[in-house]
Amino acid sequence: MSEKLLLLPVIIPTIAALLMPFIKFNTKKLQNIFIAASVCLNSIVILLLIFYQPSGTLTLFRLSEKASFALRLDGLGIVFAALIALLWPLTTIYAFEYMSHEHGEKTFFGWFVVTFGVVSGIALSANLLTLYLFYEVMTLTTLPLVMHEMDGRARYAGRKYLLHSVLGASLVFIALTYAMSLGGGEIFQLGGTLGVWPNDPSNMLLCAWFLGFIGFGVKAAIFPFHSWLPSASVAPTPVTALLHAVAVVKAGVFAIVRLTWYVFEPESLSGTWAQYAAIAMACITIIYGSTKALTTWHLKRRFAYSTISQLSYIILGVLLLTPEGLTGALVHMGGHAIMKVNLFFCAGAILCQTKREYLFDMRGIAMGMPKTSFALVISGLALCGLPPSAGFMGKWQLGIAAAASPSGHAGIAALMISAVLTVLYIFSIFSIFIMPGKNFDFKTANHGVKDPGLSMLAPLGILAAGAFIYGLYSEPLINFFNRIAQGVL
Repeated sequence: MSEKLLLLPVIIPTIAALLMPFIKFNTKKLQNIFIAASVCLNSIVILLLIFYQPSGTLTLFRLSEKASFALRLDGLGIVFAALIALLWPLTTIYAFEYMSHEHGEKTFFGWFVVTFGVVSGIALSANLLTLYLFYEVMTLTTLPLVMHEMDGRARYAGRKYLLHSVLGASLVFIALTYAMSLGGGEIFQLGGTLGVWPNDPSNMLLCAWFLGFIGFGVKAAIFPFHSWLPSASVAPTPVTALLHAVAVVKAGVFAIVRLTWYVFEPESLSGTWAQYAAIAMACITIIYGSTKALTTWHLKRRFAYSTISQLSYIILGVLLLTPEGLTGALVHMGGHAIMKVNLFFCAGAILCQTKREYLFDMRGIAMGMPKTSFALVISGLALCGLPPSAGFMGKWQLGIAAAASPSGHAGIAALMISAVLTVLYIFSIFSIFIMPGKNFDFKTANHGVKDPGLSMLAPLGILAAGAFIYGLYSEPLINFFNRIAQGVL
C-alpha cells in the first residue's frame, strides 16, 4: 500500500467537519448518517492501513535537512491507531442518543469529528516534530468540546485545561528543540535517534528528557499536573470518555513512549536520576489517584481519578526501560481504554436518564437500570483485575516486568496498594447500586428510572464483553506487543 494513503485518516474527518456547517440537513437522522459515515469510513481506512501496512515514509514538507513534517506507520503507531479506529465509532453511536438531550449538536459533532483526524495524525507521526504539531492542534480541537456547555463550570474547566496544556507544550518544546539540535528530529526508531551519549547525571540531555516527560505527562495527568482531568468531567460524557480513555490522555502516554524509547536512548536513561525521579512521580500518582477515587462521591470524577492512577500504571511500565516493561505498558494501555470508556459510558447513561451525578443519589439504581448496571459491574470487575479480564492481563504483565527490573520494586508496592484501593472504590459503587440498604423504597427513590435506548446500550454491551475477550485472547496481543518492544515491528 502506498505511503501517500497515510494522509487519508487526517484528511477525511477534517473535510467532513469543514463541510458540516454548510450542509443543510433536513432531519437529524440525515445528520447522524453523515457523521457516522465519516467516522466509520475513517476507521475502515485506518484498519486497512494497519492490515496492509505501508513500508515507506510520507514527507509532506521540510523545515530543514533534519526537520520534516512526515507520516509513517510502525508497530507502536498501529497500537494507538487501532484503539482510536475501534473506539471512535462506538463513541459516535453512543453520542447520538446522549447528545439528543443536549444543545449545539452540530457544533459538538463538528469538533468531535475533526479531533478524530488530529488524533489519527498523532498515531501516524513519523518524528517528534510532527507528533508535537498534531499534539498541540489536539488541544485546540478538544477545548471547545470540554467547554461545550459554556456555563461557569465548563469555562473554568476549559481555562484549567488550556493553562495546563500550554505549560506542558512549553516544556515539550524545550526537549524538542534540544533533541533536534543533536539529531533527534529524524524518523522514530526504537532505541533512539540521538546516537550514543554519556550516561552522566549532569548531562543536559537528562534534563531535556525529564522536561519532555513532564510536558507530555501533563496530558497523561501525572501528579501534580493532573487537576485539569477531574475538572474536565463537566464535558458531555462522549467527550470525557474519549478524553479519559483514548484521545488526550492516551496521546500523552503514547508521546512519552515515543520520547523515551524512540528519541532518547533507554539504555542511557537507565539508572539515572531522571529515571528514578520519573518513576517516583508515577508511583505517587498511582497511589494518589486511587486514594482520591475512593474518597470522591461524584461518579464521573471518581472514574477520572481512577484514570489518573491507571495511566501511571502504563507510564511505570514505560519507565522500567526494559522490553518487558514496554510490553506490559502496551497490554494495559489497550485494556484500560476498553474498560474505562465503558465505565464513563455507564456514568453518562445514568446522568442522561436521571440527571444524577453523585453516588449518594444512586442507591438501588440497578433495580431501574439493570442493563447499564450490569455493564458497569462487568467493566468494574475487569478494572479490579478479575481473571481473565483485560485488567488482570495488564497488571500481571506489569507486575512481572517490575519484579524483573532493579528499578521496579517501588512500582510493585505502588501497584499492590492501588489494587486494594481499586477494589474498594469499585465495589463501593456496586454496593450502592445493588444493595441500597434495609427499608429502601425503590418506587419513591427511582420512580420512572429506566435504561437508555439501544444506541447507548449497544456500545455498553460490546465494550463489557470486550473487557473479558481482550483478556481471554490476550496471548496473540502480548506476542504482538512483545515484537514491538523487541524492535521487530
